[in-house]
Amino acid sequence: MSISALSLSRTPNSLATSRTTQAIAIAQGRLSRLQTQLGTGQKYLLPSESPTAATQAIALQKVDERAAAFQTSLQTNLGFLAVADQSLGTISDALARARGLLQAGIGDQVTADEREALAQEVAALTKSIIQAANTTYNGRAIFAGSATGGVPFEQIGDGLVRYNGNSQTLSGLADFNTLVASGIDGVNGLQATTTTATAADLNPAVTLGTRLDQLHRGQGVDLGSLQVIVSGISKTIDLSGAETLDDVKLRIEDAFSTELITVDVDINAAANGLQITTAGTVEVRDLQSGNTALQLGLRGGPTANLQGSDVDPVLSLLTPLSALNGGVGIDVTAGAGLRIENGGMVRTVDLAGAVTVQDVLNRILETDPNVIAEISPDGRGLSVTSRLSGANFSIGEVSGHANATELGLRTFTANTLLADLNLGVGVPGVDAQPLTIIRRDGSQVTVDLSGAATVQDVLNKINDVEPGVLVAALNTVGNGISLQDNSLFAGPLTVVENDWSVKLGLNGTGPTGVLAGRDVNPQQAAGAFNVLSRLEQALRDRDLPTLERLAEELDAAYGHVTIVRGDLGNDQRQLESIDNLLADRHVEIKDRLSKLQDVDLSVTITEFLAQQQSMQAYLKIASETLQVSILQYL
Repeated sequence: MSISALSLSRTPNSLATSRTTQAIAIAQGRLSRLQTQLGTGQKYLLPSESPTAATQAIALQKVDERAAAFQTSLQTNLGFLAVADQSLGTISDALARARGLLQAGIGDQVTADEREALAQEVAALTKSIIQAANTTYNGRAIFAGSATGGVPFEQIGDGLVRYNGNSQTLSGLADFNTLVASGIDGVNGLQATTTTATAADLNPAVTLGTRLDQLHRGQGVDLGSLQVIVSGISKTIDLSGAETLDDVKLRIEDAFSTELITVDVDINAAANGLQITTAGTVEVRDLQSGNTALQLGLRGGPTANLQGSDVDPVLSLLTPLSALNGGVGIDVTAGAGLRIENGGMVRTVDLAGAVTVQDVLNRILETDPNVIAEISPDGRGLSVTSRLSGANFSIGEVSGHANATELGLRTFTANTLLADLNLGVGVPGVDAQPLTIIRRDGSQVTVDLSGAATVQDVLNKINDVEPGVLVAALNTVGNGISLQDNSLFAGPLTVVENDWSVKLGLNGTGPTGVLAGRDVNPQQAAGAFNVLSRLEQALRDRDLPTLERLAEELDAAYGHVTIVRGDLGNDQRQLESIDNLLADRHVEIKDRLSKLQDVDLSVTITEFLAQQQSMQAYLKIASETLQVSILQYL
């Protein structure tokens, strides 16, 4: 045997060496990984180690972060509602105390000094509820609505309290797709402004410039495709992206522009909608389950001329005044306007030259800053209310114009219920004496007003006495009922004072045969500020009729506060329930994240020990297998 052959036979097995070295390296890698997992508690250090687990973990973390943000917001809202409830509790206690003061002031034996002391205590209660109503939480006024800056309530003299906030209740996301109220405002919560009746429908006429999202009282139109068939020629017209009725007009007309037939789309003034006219016949259909044609008032035919139906647009700030009342508009000539009485002040709003609804609202606010003037919530008309508690408020006419009526703002109309007159006291009962009128010729007539329910009923009964001669109508200046004796006699016209004449504001004498009655339908706020302000004055004046009326108003104000507190309690319970759900969701997400990311210590420790034993075994095998000596090469 040669030396070289002997050397080769004694060389260690290179394959065995490689395998042993590789096994040791793998074991070291596993052991290192297990050591890292035990040190960090995490299964993976890099997303690339498990892309699926990393993607799931990132998604869960985002959900958990949003939930944490919701919980932070919820805790703020819960604190806000808790403070609001405490403030309402203070107001409720003040109203209960005021009820006792009112009862004490009604007695016949109460002296002037005692009434003054009672009035001063009511004044102190007013200050306490103003302080409670001006409470803030986290720098935000509790009862200001969405208004910021300044205090929501302030006394401005003569027992009046002014509300500086608005009627917008703030809302916020409490959870994914869950919107909840996060506040309260002074209008709905504390009745700090005069109440407003359902706004009159000003029925604005549509124009080609009317936006589609204003149609159907602001619900808009589901824009899709419709089919228009003119004399057998069918076109499918896509209205996606259209914004105005003019866009609808142009798309329909353009669809037939290459045909030997003319199609005109315009306004159907009679129906307050659209119309399609052509020399032939026209039919409009909706495609499949669509409602675009129906909502545009155009579905129908075949017919010679397709007359669309009313699309009932809502008001907007840019609605032209000329479009109101079906296109009749209002009077904007020189001297045209409104007459506002508010807090003892009489102001005239000049509407001469006004063009849009925005112009009207701006001029009202410029003339009387103590009102809120806006489009009504239903979008049908206007709403003007007073910010003052403790004051009478009314809107009437300026002589020779009827803008208050045409704008739906007059507070004393032919449709006013007699039961609402005199701050809700109403008119005499069925046993009351009839209305007695002494005419200009000295003759006396009586008018039986029993059964009358509205102001118009009263006007009708008087006008039936001698039609065209003894005339009853609404005042042309301000509010109230006017009587006029158009006979040829020169004496005065007198309405004898009794329950009916006083309650209708008609008692008195008109030397020239014309008697303009008083406004007996002033509006007032219904909340605690108004009641306490009037109670203070009534106690000083020993005004027993007013004290009797205020007893019911106190109960109503107290009941309203109780209802609002109940609603707040419901809101708090809802938020607490959502908060608990978010907390449970957080625990669930953490559990799922733990399964994706965290190691099982008991399993990992066991695997680590096993890997250590394997490593020791590999090293022992390597030490025996890879032993090298010079003798092996001799």
